[in-house]
Amino acid sequence: MKLNLFGTMNYRPLQLLFFLVLGLNQAHAGGVTLTTSGGSQLATKTGDALPDGCAVRIGSFNLPDATRDATLASTREYAALKSWFKPLAENIANAGMAEQPNATGTVLKTNSFPTAGNTFGTVSDIKTNYMAAGTKLYLWVFNHADPAKASQWGIFTAPTWLAPQALGSQALSTLASVQAIQGTSANLKLCLNDIPASYGNWAWQSYSDAPSGQSTDAAADPDKDGIANIAEYAWKLNPSSTDKTRTDIKTRSGNIVFSFKTPRNTPDVNVTVECSPDLKTWEPATSQIVSSDADFDTRECIASAGARCFWRVRFAAAP
Repeated sequence: MKLNLFGTMNYRPLQLLFFLVLGLNQAHAGGVTLTTSGGSQLATKTGDALPDGCAVRIGSFNLPDATRDATLASTREYAALKSWFKPLAENIANAGMAEQPNATGTVLKTNSFPTAGNTFGTVSDIKTNYMAAGTKLYLWVFNHADPAKASQWGIFTAPTWLAPQALGSQALSTLASVQAIQGTSANLKLCLNDIPASYGNWAWQSYSDAPSGQSTDAAADPDKDGIANIAEYAWKLNPSSTDKTRTDIKTRSGNIVFSFKTPRNTPDVNVTVECSPDLKTWEPATSQIVSSDADFDTRECIASAGARCFWRVRFAAAP
């Protein structure tokens, strides 16, 4: 009886241990916890704490390790950044779930605990076949709950922010030495930057709620007001409603004066004016700046009395 009892007692624990180890080998899941409590706060470009509800994305970027940070720092286009971004907790299969106070959904958001500009969240069930352990992690932060409605963003990382081992946990704390890839990190604040001005970013934000398939090409005119998308962008018009061009024509001292606006903060678009006597042959027209504001220079072209001239404004992507 003792032998049987001894044998039974030794056999069952061994059998249980075998299945437990097998389960561990199949799980391959871990989690990360992000906290800014006690560390650097998330802030706007001017240093004000981000209000409740701003989107905070956790993930990595599918780029070579050696050049990833430099590539991210020099990339201006949301579309490129989004195509490289491999998110955690954004409804990606097997990527985990996010939970935090005062937030809903599966994208982490800023809240007022313990003070404004902070965020706390846990992303669990991260499979190693989704993101390999040791992958460098980043925060991509916006100053709005909807990134397409944001005016600022920032990308931050730290040497200790790494995807966890299988069944492991990893803390992402802003008590660490945080590097600002886009934005600034100083005085216990992680400050965002203005979203770079570009046609691609304008099209992303302008058409984020547009029906599927609506053209965002530079030459397209979805609102059919006669102004192509690239001109709507350069002239800061609304591509979803009928607008007037930023041009004018009048007479002065017997001469015909044509005025038009050129943008001051859109380096990816060149705006020029041409003149034609017959609407067939077009030549560059001479213009000069007569006034300026924060967004535009106003330029004038003058045709002598009796001269025959038609003007047109041309928009082209800068090389």
